[in-house]
Amino acid sequence: MKKKQKSVQTMIFIALFATLMCIGAWIHFPGPVPATMQTFVVFVSLGLLGSKNTFIMLLIYVVLGAVGLPVFSGFNSGFGALTGPTAGFIWGFLLGVPVFYIFERYFSHKKSLIIIGYIIYILIHYIPGALWYCRFTVGEINIPGLLSSTLVTVVPFIIPDGIKLFISILTVNRLKKIIKTKL
Repeated sequence: MKKKQKSVQTMIFIALFATLMCIGAWIHFPGPVPATMQTFVVFVSLGLLGSKNTFIMLLIYVVLGAVGLPVFSGFNSGFGALTGPTAGFIWGFLLGVPVFYIFERYFSHKKSLIIIGYIIYILIHYIPGALWYCRFTVGEINIPGLLSSTLVTVVPFIIPDGIKLFISILTVNRLKKIIKTKL
């Protein structure tokens, strides 16, 4: 019975974080690449739910947007949002999770290495975003286009994402004290 209860609890938390991911997309600051609260939601989800459940949550989020619910930044959805200029960032959320899993699995006892895992996660998140934006805006991926794309899509977000990471670590530590069960 306990295993079934834990499973239901985990599903509820996955659904909650998928919802928070949608809300995080709607809290955005406009620009060529809108700044959202999604990275904060992903950081907290990785810390509380773990990488496997976060991956499931992100898949649910992408599927919700793919079927037409306005869950992406700017209330966008559908195929256009998943192939448009900022689509690489949506896919980047998923691509970083398997790498974070390695840190979670082998270094969970060392907080400094987990923080490095978060940093590598966000860098992996940036890479497909910058590459796709370059391909979309320049028409091909080349060094000048990639440098220009990186200046627009990555550089302005480094400090805000660092702040979100710091606050998410504090949030996870606090929530772990409140949520007594391991998800």
